[in-house]
Amino acid sequence: MRRNPLYACVLIAAIAASPAAQAEPNQSKGLVSSTAEKLMSEISDWLVSNADLPSIVEPPSIEFVADAKLEELRHQQPADPHAGASASDKPVTGSQSGAIALYDFGRRTIFLSDKWTGTSPADQSILVHEMVHHVQNMAKMKFECPMAREQLAYRIQNRWLAQFGMDLESVFQIDPFTVLVNSACM
Repeated sequence: MRRNPLYACVLIAAIAASPAAQAEPNQSKGLVSSTAEKLMSEISDWLVSNADLPSIVEPPSIEFVADAKLEELRHQQPADPHAGASASDKPVTGSQSGAIALYDFGRRTIFLSDKWTGTSPADQSILVHEMVHHVQNMAKMKFECPMAREQLAYRIQNRWLAQFGMDLESVFQIDPFTVLVNSACM
């Protein structure tokens, strides 16, 4: 069944605006976690329908961590592409250093900033990017070097944003040259 990502966006926005989402920080974080899990299913279907990626059975784990922990994980990236985190993701506007999300290939885990809410297409595109890495991992896709897998993830993230009249450059200041550099085997 093909699902509409616009539906996911509206659903997530409605959940985030609900009184329960405003109640308490722990309750709110639980709601955001639930939102991420629901959105992963929508994204997985969208990737199969719109990005010609294989369907996956096992979803990744998701962990919300502080930005300092994301930076720590980013700098612990091992040389083996299937042993550690994919850490080339760029920061959101206003935060010009550090990662905003990481995918750990060994643990099959997406690490999202604890500031992530999933209520905007930009936030959702971050999860799209990391889900591409999970599909690459589960499908055992081969690349010339670890960084080469970023090109596909950025391209698909940009395709997601385009549905909402956005692109990587306007939202994250990631231009085509930056994608080229971030995905080059050196």
